[in-house]
This record gives sequence, structure tokens and C-alpha cells, in this order.
Amino acid sequence: MADAVRYKQPRKLNWVVVVLLLVLVAGAYLAWVYLPVSIRKSEVMRVLDETSSEFTGQSSRMIAEPKLVEQLQRSMSANIQLVGVNDPKAEYWIDIDSEDQLRFGALYSELIELPFGEPRETIVELEMLCTRPGRGTGWTCEGRDLRSGSSVADQPEQP
Repeated sequence: MADAVRYKQPRKLNWVVVVLLLVLVAGAYLAWVYLPVSIRKSEVMRVLDETSSEFTGQSSRMIAEPKLVEQLQRSMSANIQLVGVNDPKAEYWIDIDSEDQLRFGALYSELIELPFGEPRETIVELEMLCTRPGRGTGWTCEGRDLRSGSSVADQPEQP
């Protein structure tokens, strides 16, 4: 009869455990750095959506009175700053392209501090495009990320 094979007990701390711990720590750190940026981006899109909904609910009145549009834009920029966008050079807009097309947007930068090397600046440009087939019909709004994942280093230089 064959003798039973005896394997040695694995150590509690071996190279597999060390690699898994390093991957876990790296993943937690990346989530700590990038998750707030992603959450802030979705909150800005939520504010744009709420603003577009408020505008389209009374679009005839808003289009007729530019002061109401300016007031709504100030309210939109204040709400975006409340969600954590603190870029002094940020831009916010409400563009009325026609009676059947509107654009609501925000352009700001996020500074991501990394442990090694220079901080990374990411440009975020979000827009809510609202259209309707004609007067008296319902509005359809679509959120768009105009710079999906690009950074300042990726942008071509402007003359």
C-alpha cells in the first residue's frame, strides 16, 4: 500500500497574501482619490438636470424674460458650488439655441493630489442638452460629458 502524502502547512503570511494585501491597499487608495471626483461629477450633472427641468417646465416664460434666465443661471452656479466645485475659473451657462433647443453646462477643473509626482489637473465639462420637436410638445433632455476622461496634459495647446 502507498504511504499517505504529507504536505507542509502553508505559512500564514506568504507571497500570495502579501500581493493580495498590496492590491487591496492600492484599490482603497485609488477609490479614496478618485471616488470624490466621480461623485462630485454626478452631483453637478444632477444640478444641471434639475435646472433644465425647472427651465423646461416654464420654457415660454423663460425664453420671453432674459432676467429669469440670468436668475436661474446664478442659482445653478450657486448649487454647483454647494456640491463641492470650488474652481474660481469655473464657467456655467444656459444657452438658448432656439425655441426648441437649450443647453445647460458647467466647465471646471479638479486637482487630484497623488503621492508621487505632480498633482494632476482634470478638466470636467458637462452639458445637458434639451430638445423638442416643436412648440407644444414635450422636452427630451440628455446629459453629456464633453471631455470624458481627458486631462490638461492631453489637451492641445491653444494659440
